[in-house]
Amino acid sequence: MNSITTNMTLNFTKELKVLYAEDDLDLQKQTKEFFEVLFKSVKVVNNGYEALSAYKQEDFDIVISDVRMPKMDGIELTTKIREINQLQNIIIISAYNDTEDLLTFINLNIRQFIQKPINIDSMLETLYITSKSIVNEKMIEEYRTSLENSNKELIEKNKELSTLIRILDTKIAQIAKGTEKEIKNTDISNAEIRQEHLLELKELEIDINGAAILIGLSQNLKISNIQVLGKMFKEYSEILQNYKIYTKLASEIYELSSLLNDAPQNFIDRVTEITTLLESFIYVLQLWRGKVSQKEFTKALELHISMINDVRTIISIVNDTQDEIETEMEFFK
Repeated sequence: MNSITTNMTLNFTKELKVLYAEDDLDLQKQTKEFFEVLFKSVKVVNNGYEALSAYKQEDFDIVISDVRMPKMDGIELTTKIREINQLQNIIIISAYNDTEDLLTFINLNIRQFIQKPINIDSMLETLYITSKSIVNEKMIEEYRTSLENSNKELIEKNKELSTLIRILDTKIAQIAKGTEKEIKNTDISNAEIRQEHLLELKELEIDINGAAILIGLSQNLKISNIQVLGKMFKEYSEILQNYKIYTKLASEIYELSSLLNDAPQNFIDRVTEITTLLESFIYVLQLWRGKVSQKEFTKALELHISMINDVRTIISIVNDTQDEIETEMEFFK
């Protein structure tokens, strides 16, 4: 590992709370000053007995303890903390001649040590490794909690989507009947998309769908969320521009992406009206790419025409052009 700096360590330590047990008052003072630069708060005690008492009264992200202390040493303190919390992060400060004690600590699942006399670089590395692990675990836990909290909403959303899919299937059948002439006049010999582009489109669809679901669930939408969605649509349109037969769709998607980037607040203001249509469009987009992938180009073209109208409708709503909305919504009848 390259040399760990104080600033690198601060990225992970600045929000953490530390309990520090050390009976050498000179060392305690020096180390405390250093810890206070790194950590959000530092609770300093003089022995294991005081450390255990403090530990029972509040939560700490890291416990840093010397081995040799009066009243209660580091081994007894670690043992009692492990009885309370098996997962507590503990760093032991030990002298080079504490080999037998080190084995005891390893058996207590202690993996991080700071050796006396304390070397700043070595201590920084230990604090960096421990704190980075804690922060990463907190992020994972927050993400897991967020997923659990969203699960019920997603279940309800899935029910809505199931209804939407049934509506869309009917809509697609109606559009297909009205577009037979256009399909017959279209040369589908150049409708194939290269495999590498199909894979890129599929990955973008996953990202677009995830962004759309989050937008539908969000209570406080941010402009940056809408602009990210616009960027994804722009990447999608740029791939389609490589194929003449799909340039019309590419142009409509590009116009949508520009609108989301340039006027995201318009989208936010009308998000309730747009969400269902957006999900409709994404669903048909996935169906269309699947048909192209399976070389069912006639069916893909039917979906292609449907998507152009979906995008136009979304753009009309974002722009608040009511006459266009009424015209486009005729497709739902």
